[in-house]
Amino acid sequence: MSKLKVVRQNEYGAPRRFDEEQQLRLRQKKIEKRKHHNRRIRIMAFFAIVFLILGIQISIKVVQNNQINEQVVASKKTLNKLKEEKQKLNTKYADLKDPDYVAKLIRYKFYYSRPNEKIYNVPEEKGK
Repeated sequence: MSKLKVVRQNEYGAPRRFDEEQQLRLRQKKIEKRKHHNRRIRIMAFFAIVFLILGIQISIKVVQNNQINEQVVASKKTLNKLKEEKQKLNTKYADLKDPDYVAKLIRYKFYYSRPNEKIYNVPEEKGK
């Protein structure tokens, strides 16, 4: 005769009895459920780690992209300033090639005069 064990009570309060084969099958089912549960947890953990790594890499690339865009904007501003300065210098260079402009500039800055010419310094009004 096989051994009988009380596992739990039925809905009427009477003890249920299972023989060893049924208990063995139940244990195997529980073991299978635990294996599947553990496997599911491992797979979910693996994908969570993969998504975490990918998310971190994406955020790093976004930050790097923003830094590069800021550098591009700063470089464009610098380039525009240098272009304006170059334009001013080119204009000044072209003016310095003109002998009339050079003579006028020398007369104004250094108070040179032509022969028999008098220079009067007239103060400018600051209100206008």
